[in-house]
Amino acid sequence: MTVITMSRELGSRGDEIAVAVAERLGLRLVGRELINRAAREAGAPEVALAEIDELGLLGIKPGAEALRLYRETVGRIIRELADAGDLLLIGRGGQIVLADQPATLHVRVIAPLEARVAFIQERSGVSAEAAAARVAASDRARASYLRRHYAARWHDHALYDLLLNMRRLTVEAAVAIICASVKAEP
Repeated sequence: MTVITMSRELGSRGDEIAVAVAERLGLRLVGRELINRAAREAGAPEVALAEIDELGLLGIKPGAEALRLYRETVGRIIRELADAGDLLLIGRGGQIVLADQPATLHVRVIAPLEARVAFIQERSGVSAEAAAARVAASDRARASYLRRHYAARWHDHALYDLLLNMRRLTVEAAVAIICASVKAEP
């Protein structure tokens, strides 16, 4: 029963790595759709919109009760998915919700800012300035999510078992490292 949580910086190629690891290990890949499911179950659609709006363009500010109910529902859903096993969970604070689960591997994928900006610029066909703005907005939103819902710091290395800096790694090497780490679990 394999469970992996993955936190990644925009432009670090973490999404590609997650897809490849899930395929290689036969894991269900769960990410952003968890927001919508949790918001539906919590009866708080404005929370889903606020969480999806990484750039903050919609200006939606859910109330404290809606946020609490959403956070509890996300936690419950994450634990249910993890209990079923064979899961790779992208984001959503999985590294915190499942922190006490001994058979869970918590991975963080990072890359130098210049490399992230260049990747987004190339992939999206935008200017360097627009790519840099997108990366900065994403970093703020992801850090804010953990701070708002779990009073945690996104960059706290103690939240992760494995930190992969993509400065010198290929996607294939990162996938191999993660798969080897899972197989090394007792």
